[in-house]
Amino acid sequence: MVTNPVRAYGALIVVVAAAVSGAVILSGFVAIDLVLDTVTVWGYMAAVGVMVVCAVVSWLTDLPGILSNEFGSGGR
Repeated sequence: MVTNPVRAYGALIVVVAAAVSGAVILSGFVAIDLVLDTVTVWGYMAAVGVMVVCAVVSWLTDLPGILSNEFGSGGR
């Protein structure tokens, strides 16, 4: 059961944003022409920026700990 919904779902949003931007960055390594045609250079740079912001937020707030406390089994 989630005890602090704002903290829990905020952390989940950060993880989802990192996953989406990571998928864009990864696809840029695999098929750069397709990525540049669909999301453009600015979208690709924005994905890199979002990934950096998510990494900083994760480092400053102990994101794995929040997700473990809120969504984990809690030792049960």
